[in-house]
Amino acid sequence: MLEAPRPGRREPLWEQQLRGEVMLLGPSVQQMVWAWLLHQRSEHTRAAYGRDLREWLAFCNERDLDPLMVTRGHGDAYRGWLQQVHGLAARSAARKLAAVSSWYSYLVEESVIDANRFKGARRPETNRKESKTVGLTESEARAVIRAAALDHGRERLRTAAIIALMISVGPRVAEVVDLQVSSLGYERGMRTVRIVGKGEKIRTRQLPSEAGVAIDAYLAVRGRTPGPLFVTATGKAMHTRDIAHVVKRVARQAGLFMPERVTPHTLRHTFATLAEERGSSVRQIQDALGHASADTTEIYLHAPKRLENDPSVQVARVLW
Repeated sequence: MLEAPRPGRREPLWEQQLRGEVMLLGPSVQQMVWAWLLHQRSEHTRAAYGRDLREWLAFCNERDLDPLMVTRGHGDAYRGWLQQVHGLAARSAARKLAAVSSWYSYLVEESVIDANRFKGARRPETNRKESKTVGLTESEARAVIRAAALDHGRERLRTAAIIALMISVGPRVAEVVDLQVSSLGYERGMRTVRIVGKGEKIRTRQLPSEAGVAIDAYLAVRGRTPGPLFVTATGKAMHTRDIAHVVKRVARQAGLFMPERVTPHTLRHTFATLAEERGSSVRQIQDALGHASADTTEIYLHAPKRLENDPSVQVARVLW
């Protein structure tokens, strides 16, 4: 099982909720739930899979379904429930179905069930060239950097360091949270940041001097004691939601249009699109972002061009 609650340890909400659902199941299923989650290397992947599995088990419990006896039809019903009842977008529903299917594949590997019948459930149609997240323009990115540097309060230097790092290097928000002071270094005369990505894959990135200056100013206040790089006022590691709050607040202060839509992932897209505009290849950007497939990188790069390259403008020029 995952680490049991103990004095001084705050159990994550997803873990509490998942425990409530598995309590209604037999010991063997309970064991396989926790074993599969422990099988995930990343804490963030474990939390995401845990939330997805909790929803599926709740769906089964409410309908008196034995999770070990489900068929493709049950998976199809669950897909419909996610999209029609909960209004999930196709991509989000597909991700949740993939997470549940991964659990069943694990059960097959462990000889708990003979086949992953859930795997046959029809996934929602998704447009692999479409992304709801679009990066900032160059002027918008500069406005965000200026707003972060002029942020107020005791956390101003931390804000500036976070924004500078995310826009110039493009890490995932979970990767930012996981950064340690020891992640910073030097290699071949260049400043570097060591990022631990999905699947514990490590990539060492060059840290631009501008981001390095912002981080040094922050460390002068934080101190260089070992531990998480970005910490709260109480010295604890920041959570992904803390970073999201910082990004959204700075977007408002920068005067961006619809700042509520700006997220940490927006800054990651911004890095990708600005890098391409300055001549970086898809392969270079893929390596920098830690994408397993160039197809994913292509989605990042296609999204901002979709409107600019829309042929409607050329057609209108002919007609008016």
